[in-house]
Amino acid sequence: MHPLPTGTVTLLFTDIEGSTRLLRRLGPRYAAMLAECRTLLRSAFAQWRGHEVDTQGDAFFVAFTRAIDAVSAALTVQRALHAHQWPDEVKVRVRIGVHTGEPQQTEEGYIGMDVHRAARIMGAAHGGQVLLSRTTGDLVKDELPDAVTLRDMGEHHLKDIVGPTHLFQLEIPGEPADFPPLLTAQPQQLLHYFPSQLTPFIGREQECRRIEELLGRTDVRLITLIGAAGVGKTRLAVQVASGLSVHFPGGLFFVALEQVNDASGVLSAIAQALDLQEERGRSLLGSVQEALLSRRTLLLLDNFEQVRGASLDIIRLLAACPLVKVLLTSREVLHVQAEHVFDVLPLSLPEPAHSFEPSALLQSEAIALFVQRAQTVKPGFQLTALNAAAVLGICTRLDGLPLAIELAAARIRYFPPQALLARLERGLSILSGSAHDIPPRQQTLQRALAWSYELLDAREQEAFRRVSVFVQGAMLEAIEQVCNAAGTIPLEMLTILEALVDKSLLQQQVQPNGELRFWMLRTLREYGLECLEQANEGEATRAAHARYYLAWMERMAAHSFSAERMEMLYFIDQEYDNLRVALEWLLQSAEAGQQELAEEALRFCVALCLYWEIRGYFSEGLTLFKRAMAVGTGVKTSLLAEALYMAGFMALVQEGSEPAEELLSKSQQLFQENGDKAGMANILRMQGALSSTRGRYKVARQLLENALHLYEEQGNKKRVMNVREDLAQIALAQCNYEQARRLLEENLAEHQWQEKHYFTAYSFYDLAWVYFLSQTDLAEAQRLAERSLTLFKARGDRRFIASAFCLLGQIHLIQGRESEARPLLEEGLLAIKAVEDRSSTVEALLAHARFMLQQGCYQEALADYSEGCNLVRVIGEKRLAAECLEGIGQVLLKLGKPEEAVQAWGTAAEIRATIVAPMHRVYRSSYRAAVSAARLWLSDEAFQRAWAVGRQVPVEHALLRVTEA
Repeated sequence: MHPLPTGTVTLLFTDIEGSTRLLRRLGPRYAAMLAECRTLLRSAFAQWRGHEVDTQGDAFFVAFTRAIDAVSAALTVQRALHAHQWPDEVKVRVRIGVHTGEPQQTEEGYIGMDVHRAARIMGAAHGGQVLLSRTTGDLVKDELPDAVTLRDMGEHHLKDIVGPTHLFQLEIPGEPADFPPLLTAQPQQLLHYFPSQLTPFIGREQECRRIEELLGRTDVRLITLIGAAGVGKTRLAVQVASGLSVHFPGGLFFVALEQVNDASGVLSAIAQALDLQEERGRSLLGSVQEALLSRRTLLLLDNFEQVRGASLDIIRLLAACPLVKVLLTSREVLHVQAEHVFDVLPLSLPEPAHSFEPSALLQSEAIALFVQRAQTVKPGFQLTALNAAAVLGICTRLDGLPLAIELAAARIRYFPPQALLARLERGLSILSGSAHDIPPRQQTLQRALAWSYELLDAREQEAFRRVSVFVQGAMLEAIEQVCNAAGTIPLEMLTILEALVDKSLLQQQVQPNGELRFWMLRTLREYGLECLEQANEGEATRAAHARYYLAWMERMAAHSFSAERMEMLYFIDQEYDNLRVALEWLLQSAEAGQQELAEEALRFCVALCLYWEIRGYFSEGLTLFKRAMAVGTGVKTSLLAEALYMAGFMALVQEGSEPAEELLSKSQQLFQENGDKAGMANILRMQGALSSTRGRYKVARQLLENALHLYEEQGNKKRVMNVREDLAQIALAQCNYEQARRLLEENLAEHQWQEKHYFTAYSFYDLAWVYFLSQTDLAEAQRLAERSLTLFKARGDRRFIASAFCLLGQIHLIQGRESEARPLLEEGLLAIKAVEDRSSTVEALLAHARFMLQQGCYQEALADYSEGCNLVRVIGEKRLAAECLEGIGQVLLKLGKPEEAVQAWGTAAEIRATIVAPMHRVYRSSYRAAVSAARLWLSDEAFQRAWAVGRQVPVEHALLRVTEA
């Protein structure tokens, strides 16, 4: 059985009209007639790729991926039934209902309102008649076969379906076309002046249900739907109200206030909707109250924001008319006691890490709306694997705002999604509509935003403009300082911000620490930035923003945001977009000639360095350091020396030893000129790391011991422990496991004594490596690795989280637990690649390659080892070069190339002899088995010759040969 279609599905229901009458007439022959009918229907459904969901008695429920296939199947059914010769000259008439929607799939079929709607549409038809919902009709109207047409049957109320349903009849040449009135209830006219909805309503089921529940409460008389421009307040209100006629027998009245310019015109607009005439000597409010006094009525007042002064008239009306309820839409809260505020948010978007699978993306309301509206201007448009990422980008770029999405979808007629997204990244001007049936203020997103902006007073406009400089929001303190630094606003800032929240131009959120954070939608922010430039406030506001965040980040860096201050990392994460924008403005300004800002840019990089290290942003950090140093040649030498040192560290991780050495040499010279002993100690330590990378362990140890003495003289216990860890790494590289363990346990005891619990993570992690590589206690290695991973996760240290995954994966692998090893190794490799620590990436590739080799996946293992060799050529780490070549040799042997394998081993052996770094115990068993197998394969003479050739090959050539193979 083929799986049922998902996402947007067209549902078709059938049954036989008068089946009981046919049963009485045919008697025992009814079964044969029913079997013939079923055969004809199933043949048509199969012809048009239908999926039979359910069959009961004489009824079918069938699902189709394409609407036109469902309609074609219905057409085929009616023609086949009409042409068939039935027994006793009976006439078998089947009624068919077709509707397109997004039903929820279950193990037994589908559920949801779309299923009920399709069944009710079928129930409204007569035998031989095919009825379509408007949604289906819109999808097929341009694809119908020649001479087949749709007849508009108008709006009808279907049993148990809220609101009217627009129906169409399929007109088939040669088949009956005239039928009795549809079998639907025809209630009295209760909807007055409601705008006709010409497009399907997408999503918002929960919002509709919650608003209906509010309107059903006796204590709720006034509901304000509040939200930003273009968020869909009116459409939501109309959708909800249209389905409530049974609850308001006195009528539902839509009152458009868009053209009402002052509060005094609101009562006139309500009276006009009620068909009331003004009477001399009598107040209009009195007339409206009398008309509604005993009527259970709902008034829908649309666009109330510019007539808020009429709110007291509404309250008086409600007080005099106990059966009346008011649902109004506004961009601003009324602030009256009877008001229940309902926030209308943008449509739902997929989670950031969501799959690009089209069927999954269509579960998002924003994506579904875009696709549906795009299909109205380009019927063949479909969400595919090729355009899914671009469509998601468009909807995300537009904050899920329905108006913006509809305007963007209308451009699909001229631009494919990828091109449309590229144009949106350059600005919102492309979002202009040509539809004449929507208000002028909504024909471009710009006009809709301008409408909200122009309703603000001067101080609110000023604050709105300046707040737009913040990215992803800001805390109250930041907003106050930046906005007032750019020019004093003569009113308490919190009061103004609360007014902007009330007017849907800002969002407000209470943080875990109780402080307030404010943010605005991206579309609003971009409009605000345009206003900022037009007011000639851009330069001053951006300067204030940059200086505030520089000072803020330097305060954070002073605390080192370490173990006891983990909440600081959360705050930096939250503000990182602001930090990026602030630093970028300083850099661009300095690059444009404002040299006085170069020093601030460099200070910013220095303050961010530790954060970049913890979060693994090495590539970004190094790039920004280089830009800052390029324009910061005239800054204080002490600052430049520190920046060069930090950039050297990042270069060592990201680019390898040679670029790092160049930066560190310049830093050393400046530290020496300044007599900076702390700086010199840092340089000695980093030069030790450089020498260790190159396999010059003796030189590295000497440099690190010199750094250790300087740190001890300065009483810098933290740096002393850092150097002990570096010395332990050298001992571990040379298989001096006891010395490595002793140094690391000394650090662990010091961290525990100082109660710096987070820093124990490094000691646990390094000790886990000692126990694993020495193969002395794998259970202890696993316990320590898991403890370190817990601490790394608590801090969010991406680089070490990934490395701990890889270590745990290898521990499981060496103990034969492949199913537990695989996810750890795969997740670790992906995560470490994202961090762009090249040395750690090579380690992760080697670990994954060993797993692939053990699983017999030789080509995959070869790809991992080759990628590792390519990175080693860049970073120049000889120990890793040896490990890569040893692994490559084992793969080559499995691929039937023993001579090449032995040559690779010969090169690796020469590297290890040169740097005095034996192979770790944990890897010796598999290596020795491979070497023994190669000896059996080759003659002693051929083996020795290949080994000797390998020992003569330069490391660079050996690595290059592997990557080119």
